[in-house]
Amino acid sequence: MIDLADTAEHTSTAPRGSGRTRPSADIASDVNGPHATRTARIRLLSVSLGTAGLGGAWQAAVTTFPPALQVSDALFTVSGLIWLVLLTQYLRHGGTRWHNLRHDLRHPGQGFTLGYVPIIGMLIAGHFSRFGLTGARWVYAVFLTVAALIAARLLAHWLTGALSTTTLHPGYLLPVSSAPFVASAVASTLKLPGIADAAFAVGLLYWLAFGTVILGSLVTSGPLPRPARPALTVLTIPPATGGIAWTAAHKGVFDAVGYGFAGTLLFTVLLVAFLLPELRQPAFHPSLWIFSFPIAASTNFAIRWIHASALPGGLALTGILLAGATTALGLLAAATLHHRARRARPS
Repeated sequence: MIDLADTAEHTSTAPRGSGRTRPSADIASDVNGPHATRTARIRLLSVSLGTAGLGGAWQAAVTTFPPALQVSDALFTVSGLIWLVLLTQYLRHGGTRWHNLRHDLRHPGQGFTLGYVPIIGMLIAGHFSRFGLTGARWVYAVFLTVAALIAARLLAHWLTGALSTTTLHPGYLLPVSSAPFVASAVASTLKLPGIADAAFAVGLLYWLAFGTVILGSLVTSGPLPRPARPALTVLTIPPATGGIAWTAAHKGVFDAVGYGFAGTLLFTVLLVAFLLPELRQPAFHPSLWIFSFPIAASTNFAIRWIHASALPGGLALTGILLAGATTALGLLAAATLHHRARRARPS
């Protein structure tokens, strides 16, 4: 696996000079001990999430390009295998103990990453539901419950004032907003319209609430530390997943709300494009996989918009988007393998 010390070094998101400091013993434990091992495993789930997201983008193209389904199946299978291996390793390193789980959830810069686990599970259950709707619904129910428990536990912790405003970054939107939007989209796939509507309402509420707080924090509290800046791309996930959830609930038809999500996503992508010089890192590190799901989810929603709008050259545009997203994730995979090989060489 990737060197854990390297991963921990580049994934810490708690900025210097934040309003709250933690005991030095806890910090040492997080960097060098079992907490760092578990954190590394959960953070690497961004690889699985990005792969599943790309599988969803290919699935969205099936209406205009039927062979895309086989590519989507392969990507979701790879995502599931990565998810299973990393989750097993997390549990083996103490993730089954409540004390450790509570510590990981309360971590100011990394607690949100536990939201990866149920999001990936719901995506995989929804994709393979065509092989057994009843079984997929039960699996979905388990992961939906886990997602709700993680989000509620995080919110309860945050509402006690445990977070300094200087530590806020868009990653916190993942469990409280993006996860409900994903849950809504999958519920529509599983023909559970009531659950889809309920989950969409939760995602919308906390996107508006926390999105406002996070944007305010980013504007007034100074820049994020450089290793954490790629998390700014997460700003594109709520409009992308919210738009996917809305259009899935409306059978792919774009109405005023759907176009509203499209406009919000387009503007946010433009914002992130202007931020790209600030997102550059001095060297590759595995946390750069955080780029993958924003790219994949945005591509997914864009393909749905192209199909619903019946744009001229829609098939070509879809192909260009899929090629771009697939190439981006392929480059990340190649860089990860190169990084691992370089660190495995003897000094």
